[in-house]
Amino acid sequence: MMLALSALDAPTGQRKQSAASAAVGMVLLLSSTTLPAWAQQPLPQPFAPEWAMFAGGKVFGEKGCGRCHALRGSGGGIGPDLGRIETGKSFFELGAAMWNHLPRMGAKMREVGIERPILTPGELSNLIAFLFTAQYYDELGDPKAGEKLYAAKRCVQCHEVGGKGGRVGPGLDFLKRANSPVLVAAAMWNHGPEMAEAMQARGIARPTFHGKEMVDLIAYVVASARDGSGETAQVIPGTPERGQKLFGEKRCIVCHEVGGKGGTVGPALGQPRHHVSLTRFVALMWNHGPPMWARMKERGIQVPRLTGQEMADIVAYLYVSHYFDLHTSAGRGRQLVQSKGCLTCHSVRGKGGKIGADFATSKWVGSPAALVAGMWNHSRYMEAQTQKQELPWPVLSGKELADIARYLQSLAKPSRR
Repeated sequence: MMLALSALDAPTGQRKQSAASAAVGMVLLLSSTTLPAWAQQPLPQPFAPEWAMFAGGKVFGEKGCGRCHALRGSGGGIGPDLGRIETGKSFFELGAAMWNHLPRMGAKMREVGIERPILTPGELSNLIAFLFTAQYYDELGDPKAGEKLYAAKRCVQCHEVGGKGGRVGPGLDFLKRANSPVLVAAAMWNHGPEMAEAMQARGIARPTFHGKEMVDLIAYVVASARDGSGETAQVIPGTPERGQKLFGEKRCIVCHEVGGKGGTVGPALGQPRHHVSLTRFVALMWNHGPPMWARMKERGIQVPRLTGQEMADIVAYLYVSHYFDLHTSAGRGRQLVQSKGCLTCHSVRGKGGKIGADFATSKWVGSPAALVAGMWNHSRYMEAQTQKQELPWPVLSGKELADIARYLQSLAKPSRR
């Protein structure tokens, strides 16, 4: 199956770059969205054009991450393939995942003789954003499973592909020339009400798609399609800036909330569960089509038509909206610093341990990126200290790391006495 986001007609030489750089060419280039003041400067939004996504891939390659980790099958096999597992749905979840696995990673690095690389806050920020976007690709579908689904879901009764199937609806051979399944999403959305009526008239139950079913189905269609000639249908990488604007213009915001803004008629969007591949997002939209159309009709809202590009922009906006956890609490962070045992080694304005730095004056806690970079860079020393003092390695969730980051940054401000 074609990649969800293929590079835009890159020169042949560019398409033959190293595995890390090639992986970068497939990710979205999204522009920044509104962030809380405390996160705006130190932590650039992933995919921002002025930041250049290639920076994260460069870090991945130059720091030797590819010696242990693969990305979509390219790279080392010691650690997990970071393009095929859900390593986190936000900056903080990814940062926490890195921290939680440091003892195991450190032991493996020592075993194979790999020196732990040092990361600057900028490099850490770029690397995490790169890994975040790596999960946006579509997983590979199974054409054989898709062929069974094409019959079982009764798509074959209305749609022809490769010379087989009905002709009630449009033929699907054109998908051979599509560079992104987001084009499928747009077509299914635009024709959804008419398709539902046609199915009802013929007594065909409207199918729903779960898990990889849509991925497998499109894999079958692309593999079976005969029309490989003609101009390729293109969708360029979406940007959340345009997507956010479209979300309002198309009146999606009337029913759906994103980041605390919008209606509550439909479910809130931009949630962690929406951190899925393009094709899985297609399935989510298809499954929820009828209730959405009914609610729109009740409110006199015409179902908006979307081009493939508009769909790409909106999906990009929803995908990136959860990159930062905006609901952080310095109070919870202060409690976590105590309960997780951080003050055994570190102090806050002179109160606490004397082994590590004072959090109130450390240069490594001024921003989330600096904090996670500092945790990574000093991890070997921290591992030694926890072993020496027989202390358990503190495991953190993404939410907990976000709260700790918020609290530690607040220490830079003068305390009120």
